[in-house]
Amino acid sequence: MANKKISALDALGGTPANDDIIPITDISDTTGSAQGTTKKVTVANLMAAASGGDLLASNNLSDLDNASTARTNLGLGTAATSASTDFSPAFFSLVSETTTARTLADGDNGKVIVCSNSSATTITIPSGLSSGFGCTIVQSGTGVVSIEGSGASVYGFGNKTATAGQYGSVNVYNTASNNYVLEGDTQVPPFVNTYSLDFDGANDYVDAGSSPSSLTVEGLSAWFRPDVAYGSGTATFLLSFGTADTGIVLGGDLFGPLSDTVITAVNQNHLWAYTGSGVTISANTWHHLGVRWESSSSSTNSGNAGYDIYLDGTKVGNSFGTYTSGIGSKIATTRITAGARNRSGTIGTYFFNGEIDEFGIFTSAISEADLIAIYNSGTPTSLNDYNPALWWRMGDNDGGTGTTITDQGSGGNDGTVNGATFVTQTP
Repeated sequence: MANKKISALDALGGTPANDDIIPITDISDTTGSAQGTTKKVTVANLMAAASGGDLLASNNLSDLDNASTARTNLGLGTAATSASTDFSPAFFSLVSETTTARTLADGDNGKVIVCSNSSATTITIPSGLSSGFGCTIVQSGTGVVSIEGSGASVYGFGNKTATAGQYGSVNVYNTASNNYVLEGDTQVPPFVNTYSLDFDGANDYVDAGSSPSSLTVEGLSAWFRPDVAYGSGTATFLLSFGTADTGIVLGGDLFGPLSDTVITAVNQNHLWAYTGSGVTISANTWHHLGVRWESSSSSTNSGNAGYDIYLDGTKVGNSFGTYTSGIGSKIATTRITAGARNRSGTIGTYFFNGEIDEFGIFTSAISEADLIAIYNSGTPTSLNDYNPALWWRMGDNDGGTGTTITDQGSGGNDGTVNGATFVTQTP
């Protein structure tokens, strides 16, 4: 065959045989020429010379039908199995959660957590989970699953951080350190009220400390269940706001300008009250107290500004009293205490006997319609829509344990529990 340029050679047109010959110049062999000696190389020579023999059939790489040994030699193990047929833990793991509370851990990363309880369930995301953490939460039972953060922030579009219903699923994504976004079948969490605080009437109280943020009280809301009837013969401070006798008093006729007092809002020398001869607040029954500042003509001091008082959704305030001149002004808190009188830091008398729940203070105007909606025909509801500056849920967002009532309002005034105990007696 005449010599040709490589580019002019005919294509082989098929698979080379083992004994096909390729000419090669061995420059290390100068026997026939100083420029090297031309020798023949076969396809079999090339196969044998392949590095490490990785292409040999003995290493199973040519045996594609034998998936197990091929995966082993590639170092892939079972993870290389087809996802269409292998549902092993290499891909995901199902976790059955039958209780009503679970705190996630790094070991839950990538798992599908199936919540089957018929009661409301809370999944808590703590701080400090590894970067990139993610999982899926499924509501397989009838109990709605709420996803909350403890030291971590949890976000859902439109504040939807709970499963939408049975068979709904939610994916949890880590977007930054201690920040998580939810995606899937979500809804705004339903309001669940499980705990209240029980005060013994002797020395129990909750206090926000010596330097709480000062709040100008436009309105307040509180649920209470007295163990004794409160009227003119028995007095207690349901709530205390620090200066002198500022706060909310049940019964007692503590203040000279008024008699037959049932509920009194006190701002030092001025009193707005619900009064009535022989009227008492019944024992062993949940009641709702609502108070709002009326800037034009209050029911407690007609023609003047003052605090209107609502008991169980009905306006009852009807009296005004004063030790000095003037019509009084809005309360500005210097202390925030529930269950006892706090006179500039001294706590020691007029302790409340019974349960208190869902106590909130509002620093922006609140209407009569708002208070009636909060009363909700005798069933507590969320205060979120009313932007509370203080909201003590009395155990619900703290798991009913410990000595801290975490403020769910905007003021950051956490309360410390002194003696009172968490109970599951709620309105």
